[in-house]
Amino acid sequence: MPESPPRVTTPVKVLIGVLLVADAGFGAALIAGLVRDLSPWLLGGAYAATVLLAVVAFRLSRARTLKRGFAGLRDLTVGEEGLRVPAGTLSTRLIPWSQIADVSTRRSARFGDGFLRDALWVDLITGEGVESSVQRYAPRGKLTPAPPQRRQFEQTAILDPALFDAVVDRVRKELRHRQLHAQLRGTPRIR
Repeated sequence: MPESPPRVTTPVKVLIGVLLVADAGFGAALIAGLVRDLSPWLLGGAYAATVLLAVVAFRLSRARTLKRGFAGLRDLTVGEEGLRVPAGTLSTRLIPWSQIADVSTRRSARFGDGFLRDALWVDLITGEGVESSVQRYAPRGKLTPAPPQRRQFEQTAILDPALFDAVVDRVRKELRHRQLHAQLRGTPRIR
């Protein structure tokens, strides 16, 4: 897993850089008086087109990056029967909704690349906690190394903080919905 989640793809970075250099060069040529007989509408249109192209490329790249971030969540599955989380490198564990008390954020214990990050934890009604492989991104300089004896599985989904928070909120809402559904189903109907 890379140290930081990519903000935009490399081709988009190159395209934005080329457009920035071209705009700066053309602006310098205008200031130096090398280009004189062009319409102001043509100049404004050319600049607007390059800025629009850069913005569209950036937005499409960000959307693709977020889509890849959601695709990395295939180890955390919300289903009718419960929440499926990874239990190791090649195994998963299904936790029924009736056994889940809450979803919280705590430091990673088993998953990761040797650094401690905030991870999504599933708190059980027994008081235990089950760690998922979904973690919040933090710059490597702000992270503390994990103790060497700690067991690590590197299959993690390291998400941008906003995306991580959205995933935690989504799983909490689903849990609340399932708990409310179980309460309403368990109460007898009054006629």
